Amino acid sequence: MHYQVHLIKDLERPGAARLVEFAHNDLIGQLPDKVAVYGVFLSLFGLASNEVYLVTCGETTFTPQLPGGMDRPRSHDFIPTIRPLDHEPRQEPGIYVFRWFSVNADDVDEIVRLSGEAWPEFEASFDTRVQGLFVEATEQPTQMLLITWYRNLAVWEASRHPPASSRDNFLRRHQLTRQARPIATMLSIDESKGLVSHT
Repeated sequence: MHYQVHLIKDLERPGAARLVEFAHNDLIGQLPDKVAVYGVFLSLFGLASNEVYLVTCGETTFTPQLPGGMDRPRSHDFIPTIRPLDHEPRQEPGIYVFRWFSVNADDVDEIVRLSGEAWPEFEASFDTRVQGLFVEATEQPTQMLLITWYRNLAVWEASRHPPASSRDNFLRRHQLTRQARPIATMLSIDESKGLVSHT
């Protein structure tokens, strides 16, 4: 399974409404077989108000063709590690934090192990679920991405103080990390499915 995170920007408007419309409608006709939209994520903080993350997953890579006035400043190709547990599109409203890690390639396996050991206690202690831990799709990866769902910002704040055993693993993981950058987003849900779009 292959995941891509596309940063898409509206060059002509200050908000993300047109990006959401494109991602939930026009984009669908471009998707090749066995590629789906995992989620469209709007800025809470860390992205500009006229930027979204478009995350796709499937058996091949995909380059969206954007209409005039939109740009794709960055795109990242990832391979999942021990999560996601399923590859269905995200549907639950809440806060989705994208935590970008700069790492040394030799430390990737250890980071994955430490994370997997910490998550059960962490998730049992807070209203949160790890969505996926991804590694850059290169022979010598230097970037990883962790996507975590939180019920709300209060849960995210509370989770900064995890239980002791989880905390120890997270601290060891932090020591293996060259740099980390969290970006908080909200899920935009396709209104055609009868769910609310958070715009």
